[in-house]
Amino acid sequence: MTGYQVLARRWRPQRFEDLVGQDVVVRTLRNALSSGQIAHAYLFSGLRGVGKTTVARLLAKALNCEKGPTPDPCGECGACQDIAAGSSLDVLEMDAASNRGIDDVRELREVARVLPVRDHFRVFILDEAHQLSKDAFAALLKILEEPPAHVVFILASTEKDKFPATILSRCLQIDFRPIPADLVAARLTQVAGNEGFELTPGAAQLIARATEGSLRDALSLLDRVRAFAEGAVDENAVAEVVGLPPFEVVLALWRALEGGDVAAALGLVRAEERSGRDPAALFEQLVQLLHALLLLATDPTAQAPFPDAHRPAMAESAGRLGPALLVRLLALALEGKGLVAAAEKPGVAVAVAIGRLALWPRLQRVEALLAGEPAPGAGGAPAPPSRSAPPASAASPVAAAGSPGARLAAALEAMGEHLLAGRVGAVREVAVAGDTVVLRCGGLPASTRKSLREAVETLAAAVRRAGLGERVEVDENGAPAGRRDQTLRARVEADEGVQRVLEVFGGRVESVEEKP
Repeated sequence: MTGYQVLARRWRPQRFEDLVGQDVVVRTLRNALSSGQIAHAYLFSGLRGVGKTTVARLLAKALNCEKGPTPDPCGECGACQDIAAGSSLDVLEMDAASNRGIDDVRELREVARVLPVRDHFRVFILDEAHQLSKDAFAALLKILEEPPAHVVFILASTEKDKFPATILSRCLQIDFRPIPADLVAARLTQVAGNEGFELTPGAAQLIARATEGSLRDALSLLDRVRAFAEGAVDENAVAEVVGLPPFEVVLALWRALEGGDVAAALGLVRAEERSGRDPAALFEQLVQLLHALLLLATDPTAQAPFPDAHRPAMAESAGRLGPALLVRLLALALEGKGLVAAAEKPGVAVAVAIGRLALWPRLQRVEALLAGEPAPGAGGAPAPPSRSAPPASAASPVAAAGSPGARLAAALEAMGEHLLAGRVGAVREVAVAGDTVVLRCGGLPASTRKSLREAVETLAAAVRRAGLGERVEVDENGAPAGRRDQTLRARVEADEGVQRVLEVFGGRVESVEEKP
């Protein structure tokens, strides 16, 4: 009785057309094979499980097929079958992690000088080639500089940055990309259908998200979940095996955060901990959901690695919040990932990070208050001033209502004296005594008092424009101390911004001081 062969091996691609998510790589190699532009050394780099070693074997088949070199190896000749079985004498695979010394590379150099036994090329596939020692790289460099015509080297690695520049410059570098989650899920569904067991769409998506672009890891995980489920593989089975939360839990957490419900959000975190799942995995899934929401907010047709049944709800939520706010929430979540990664107790760090995210409605309201805008959800915003309103004339007031200081500042703004209007706004008190407007400037910086004193004529013109009187007097000493403090406190407590902050945070004004 033959032993069971895992899905990752049984479903290893045997043709270029079977590769998933590596269209650029396939096109590059097929064009090179068709035109005869075959390099003597290739460097395949990328995430684990995306097809580097598989493509190396397919390239070896394409080079040594009886019809080759060809972009479409037959798969039936002796060379193709031996390479697929790993028994070809002219295709040597070496694990550079365990054969990383200079002696191993010297032996490889000696073998490379020998002509092929049967095929067109001697192909050397060095897996995890970045683990070669410094001396081994130096020995390999010599044969890469002057390779025999019948030799092709294929170096595969997950860490291209560890290669010496001298090696990189002598290889044709081909980068393998992480496979999109939707393509991984589609491949898993195809494999399940051919293997004769049921795999729900939610389970396929969850496996694809958990393996982060590695199809081999996804097939290996599908093997584990299939053994656990003993039948149909659904999302709950995947969640149990992997320790990831079902999407409904992630979506419920997002709803709590969206509504600013800190208690509900932290309650979901505690429930995940009680069920034995890692809260850090829940937070990671939340980050992925925020990224998907941001994509949907900018492009409603964007692909999202989540079940299609939940897409309308996600699109509605993304459209309501908008890209700007989702960018800020995602940035806050990414900061939380750093906090979780560095924490001794990830559960506590996740609670803190999720608590911060849940507070975003309050922060948004505070920001609006500080900016002098109506808070989100307030009863209504004041109507903006009409740009078509006619300018006030000298015979009529600029504003029908308002304090004398506000009316004087408005008149100065209408005259284009913006800087002077700002200085009037800083004055402690603007009082009207008969036909004279008195500016009490006690406590203001000397430079401000001087500029007001020198602008009396301009101020008088603004006073007349505002209908407040005829003359202006600048009182640099101000009111008596008791009255001065009382007036300042009244101004502060009457300020609309102060009132809004007190309304949001509670409390009261204890004391008011004005610094020069």
